Amino acid sequence: MTWIVVLIPLFPFLGFLLNTFVIRNERQAGLLASAMVALSFIATIASIVVLQSLQGGGAEGAEGASQHIDFVLWEWMTIGSFRVPFGFLFDQLTAVMALLVTGVGGLIHFFSIGYMHGDARPVRYFAYLNLFIVAMLFLIMGDNMLLLFLGWEGVGLCSFLLISHWFDRKSVPPGIVPSEAAVKAFVANRVGDAGMLLAMMAIFATFGTLTFYGQGSGIGGYLEGAEQARSQVVNVGIFGAMSMVTLITLLMLIGVTGKSAQVPLFVWLPDAMAGPTPVSALIHAATMVTSGVYLIARNHTLFEASNGVNGWVAGIGVLTALLAAAAAVTQWDIKRVLAYSTVSQLGYMVAAVGMGAYVAGMFHLLTHGVFKALLFLGSASIIHGTHETQDMRRMGGLRTRMPTTFWTYMVGALALAGIFPFAGFWSKDEIIAHAFDVGNPGAGVILILASLMTAFYMGRQVALVFWGKPRDDHAAHAHESTGSMKNVLIILGIGAAIAGVMNLPGLHWLETFLHPVLGEEAAPYTVGKGVLATVVTLLAGASMYGG
Repeated sequence: MTWIVVLIPLFPFLGFLLNTFVIRNERQAGLLASAMVALSFIATIASIVVLQSLQGGGAEGAEGASQHIDFVLWEWMTIGSFRVPFGFLFDQLTAVMALLVTGVGGLIHFFSIGYMHGDARPVRYFAYLNLFIVAMLFLIMGDNMLLLFLGWEGVGLCSFLLISHWFDRKSVPPGIVPSEAAVKAFVANRVGDAGMLLAMMAIFATFGTLTFYGQGSGIGGYLEGAEQARSQVVNVGIFGAMSMVTLITLLMLIGVTGKSAQVPLFVWLPDAMAGPTPVSALIHAATMVTSGVYLIARNHTLFEASNGVNGWVAGIGVLTALLAAAAAVTQWDIKRVLAYSTVSQLGYMVAAVGMGAYVAGMFHLLTHGVFKALLFLGSASIIHGTHETQDMRRMGGLRTRMPTTFWTYMVGALALAGIFPFAGFWSKDEIIAHAFDVGNPGAGVILILASLMTAFYMGRQVALVFWGKPRDDHAAHAHESTGSMKNVLIILGIGAAIAGVMNLPGLHWLETFLHPVLGEEAAPYTVGKGVLATVVTLLAGASMYGG
């Protein structure tokens, strides 16, 4: 039954092909694309059942980090000693990522059916949306770095195609040209991708393979020999001598700064708002920008074997979290506030994996995927209901005119602000507490400050959009979203309220599930951290309601 993992990317790929070559009707395209991602979600759940049954049955590799399904379809490349299989890896880390990509991604597809009604190119839109899901699934399911890189470049290509979906528009609020924003995203990501290419070359030169694990592929995996490679030293000119593992992880970090929008390559992500808002939700919540966090988590044995690279990872993440939160405070466009917020929250995730809190980083990646999708789709509902208004200064009073959007958006805002007991409270607090536990109080203090700023700008946004009196005719005549758009907001609102249960203190369900791949964290989340959590959430609440 291990072949079932192939169905996960196959369904959306079929959707892409059918919408490209067969379907020409808007509604049929939307339903087909959404159904294919829903089937991919079901296939993911089935694959998890198969994985658990194999491990429970004492299958080969049922101990430690080798617990996984490695299904090889064919030998992709064979050039001398360079051999790369085309195979899919499915383990616990893949499972949680695939659930996010297909689950939240599927809801974004369903939302798009209503939001994109009447668009000039709906079939093309849904075809690219399916292709985006395929590329992200290749990224997280590839059993080697080359297949991961195929997906890595695929999400970059799809972001370019979808950000420029309205390429015939000279500008969209707040004065961004879609075609120029797409090029900016593409070029910024190419800078990071150069680091990824060099990292792959260095991996093959060092380990003789690009495959993660050896089981099932007939090729020894490089992650299994990370510690032994510390002794290999390379001279990198003005940077002096360093171990090959250190060089590899530094090059990967360059890729992370591009794809996950970290300092200094974060400049492309705010302008990515030029595309349709559901595309923004897909990029910011379920796909693309989470790639860098996944890359570090997948290669955590390399980062742990390096000399000081984890410190650079954590430092970049902390700096990004603070700078992006400060930038969000100054924005008037509803989507750009959320865009800078995404950059800031990605900083939390990168800081977490840099400090060795891999489960905490993945926990925040999952909760953020739910409540940020809710916020972006909520903003899409607001823009749709106010006749394409995005400037918050022209809104106001939408609480009574769009009640479903208001209540679901409030849940998302509270979760993002880290207010107890919503999902963001648990995941953000775990990262902040971990910083103090590992003897990095400076990082903890900066992350607390970024959390307070997050609560402030979200409180400001909610006040400007929903409270007071309408400041524009469009706001005065706003209408609530209906159909698939409304239902998706309700589902995501429930998720944003309860998603923190997946790794509650004392239960550690997510940590237990990910243990075979990531191992135990240096400082597991304990009830004693509740004191810090209480202080932070009270301050965040005061900041939000004072916004």
